[in-house]
Amino acid sequence: MDFKKMIASGAAVLGLCTAFAAGVSAEEDVVTVLVDNTAVTFDQQPVILDGRTLVPARAVFEQAGAEVSWDQESQTATIVKDPYTVTIKYGDTALYRNGERIEIDIPAIMLENRIMLPVRAISEAMDFAVTWDGHHSMVLVSTDGKPYRAYAFLKTGFKTLEDAAEFYSNGTALETGVDLDNDGTPETIEFNSTQDMSAVSSPVLAINGIDYTAGLGTLTSAYSMAVVDIDRNDAYKEIIISENGDTLNARFYRYENGILKVITGSSSPMTVSYASKLLLSGTGYIISDLTGTCYVDIMVTGGVYKLEDTSLTLFRMRSIESIYGRNLYRTYDDNMLYHVIYTGSYSAGSYKDVTDTGVIGSADLQQFKILDGYVDPEDPRYIELYIELPDGNTAVIKPYQT
Repeated sequence: MDFKKMIASGAAVLGLCTAFAAGVSAEEDVVTVLVDNTAVTFDQQPVILDGRTLVPARAVFEQAGAEVSWDQESQTATIVKDPYTVTIKYGDTALYRNGERIEIDIPAIMLENRIMLPVRAISEAMDFAVTWDGHHSMVLVSTDGKPYRAYAFLKTGFKTLEDAAEFYSNGTALETGVDLDNDGTPETIEFNSTQDMSAVSSPVLAINGIDYTAGLGTLTSAYSMAVVDIDRNDAYKEIIISENGDTLNARFYRYENGILKVITGSSSPMTVSYASKLLLSGTGYIISDLTGTCYVDIMVTGGVYKLEDTSLTLFRMRSIESIYGRNLYRTYDDNMLYHVIYTGSYSAGSYKDVTDTGVIGSADLQQFKILDGYVDPEDPRYIELYIELPDGNTAVIKPYQT
């Protein structure tokens, strides 16, 4: 179907919609759109046409804080959010941002008396960031311009700690306050970074005007802060504060009945060290360092952390057998390299001292199935995975180290 020629021929709206429906496809029955990690409710569901997602204009962009209007006479939608005014006319192959014409891949269409707009084109014209999670037919829109990472199987997006700290604490993207203890009243949070906790002159962390700096315990510095909901089955959100340094240390806290509680690992305050990024998800958080690739709910040479009550536990692939037979999907770009040995058989642990191998990048590991594996009991950082690639070949991979 040549969609642009159909529009050019002046097809009636009803006929257009009939022909349009035949060209719609999606990996799932319903396309989901999240704006700032909150699902959008639609009265007309988004659709995919020629690989582009079209959404009802008002539902998505009003949730993004924009004003949306429709001029019936000119058949033009106008979306306004300072500093941009974006207009797009039904059937046109361009939009206008502050009067500047920008060509787009697919025009706006009408479906069930709703103007349907290409969500990526409009969002990027507003300087929003857009991520497509093809595994779930999900569009993740971030109004602060910092993209989410699609996280397969949890049906949510996550950001790096640095991005999340700004996202949750400065109030520009989500809210001016965060309901930390689920009592229905948002708390006002103030965070001030410091290189030296012993020499601070103003509160590092204040909640509702009360200084909780002393409750942060033995932190030596405070680099960034994020508020996350690690376990959505409980009533509380968690505060994460990272220290400075080449290797960052993250501490975890919970605000409950006016008291700041330290989340522990065993009996002492839980400290998680990471080299570059702390990745946040809806029901847990995953540590990424310089030798880790995030795949679904495990990381090669990394670990999964789970929160139970106020105790934090690290699972570093001790039970690797539990993921045999599972398909793993790459979820973000980290440019990791792995030793790869293509082989039709596998003997666990036999490749630890083998360095003269081929190399495969994470970009070539979009998906694979784990058949077998090995974790060194003396050094759990060393992991071998015996995998099956989508083309049917089998191989051993292990993190590349020079």
